[in-house]
Amino acid sequence: MSSGNLPRTQHPELFRWSPALDPADYVQARYSVTSVHDGEATALGMAMEQSAGTVMIRGYVSPGQVERWTIRVLAIEAQAEPPASGLQPYQLATDVYAEQQQQAQTWSVTLAIPRVLLAGKAGQLFNVVVGELPRLGFLTRFRLEALALPEDFGPGPGFGVAGIRARLQCPRGPLLCRSMRPAVGLDADTMARLNRDVLEAGYHLVKDDELQVFADNHAFRQHVEAMVAARDQARATTGERKGYLANLICEADELAERWDIIKTLGVDGALVAPALQGFSTLSMLARERRMPLLAHNTFSDLLTRHPGWGIEHAVLSGLYEALGADWIVTSGEYGATDGVGMEDAWPFGRPQRAMPILQGGKHPQGLPAYRAAIGSDDYMLIVASWVDGHADGLPAAARAFRTAIDAQPPA
Repeated sequence: MSSGNLPRTQHPELFRWSPALDPADYVQARYSVTSVHDGEATALGMAMEQSAGTVMIRGYVSPGQVERWTIRVLAIEAQAEPPASGLQPYQLATDVYAEQQQQAQTWSVTLAIPRVLLAGKAGQLFNVVVGELPRLGFLTRFRLEALALPEDFGPGPGFGVAGIRARLQCPRGPLLCRSMRPAVGLDADTMARLNRDVLEAGYHLVKDDELQVFADNHAFRQHVEAMVAARDQARATTGERKGYLANLICEADELAERWDIIKTLGVDGALVAPALQGFSTLSMLARERRMPLLAHNTFSDLLTRHPGWGIEHAVLSGLYEALGADWIVTSGEYGATDGVGMEDAWPFGRPQRAMPILQGGKHPQGLPAYRAAIGSDDYMLIVASWVDGHADGLPAAARAFRTAIDAQPPA
């Protein structure tokens, strides 16, 4: 390798792994990238970009001051060339850009990221682990494929599977939930009636749809009051512990008041959208341990679906779990066909693990496949279309689905 093909740093050793370093002080991240530079130049450039690209300024900065803060390259492996991403490379006159270019090649790059650089914070984690790496002009493909977080990073689920089941007094079987549709254009009385009817017919819980919009926090309070009243009526009628999840996808200056509203009114859980509202929003609410939180996938599929650019779905789901999600939406095809199962979700990395959600065209006949995909009945089904359009009407369809769930043999 030509020395001219290295990023312009006088101290590349500060960005290479050394046996003298303690692995416990670092978090490992593995990337698959296509680059117009060779593997070492690519990896060193990535490490420099996300830590201390400048390590020497005469009279101000010395290498010793920054060495515990620099990202280290652990491994570089050549990979078979994936399909082209369609991106064109470009060159900037900064220290992380190598001076020579070559034909694009794909590399697996593993970086050791100092924990001190992450500070145990959700926003800083994404700022460092991803940050401006997708902006690097010598990369034409970028995928975060693995991230090994320490057990103590993030609050983790406040409730998880066991806590959700305890709150809903549902010790076995999948949970059956209807998302409030149509999400727009419907008056509160009709929505409340829909919720009450589907709950009384056997659903365990209902949730606001992510697209529901409220002009202000007063309108939000009125909506929540109506939905809580419908839930309570269904509880009284059935003698079962029914649940209602409120939509907390809102503007930053609305969040604190809305959070107080749902806590005061006794809502059973809330959905937030970390990719829209900030990943630290999820961890901030989770630390209060007030109610289970659903990490909604709105906007986040932009990060996960493209095979050559973004974050592996399993990695993002594992991060949501670490940052406090109690429910996590699985990928769209999850459980839809035989063989689409656990490896397409996330490794359930916490003892108090999150509950996976299956949605999108689910029906009673699919229950054996859903159980096989999850490996247990510890999951939630969001089913609206099947009951909404059923020939026998919504209440009869809801009863049929609940009967099918209850008739399953033990997992």
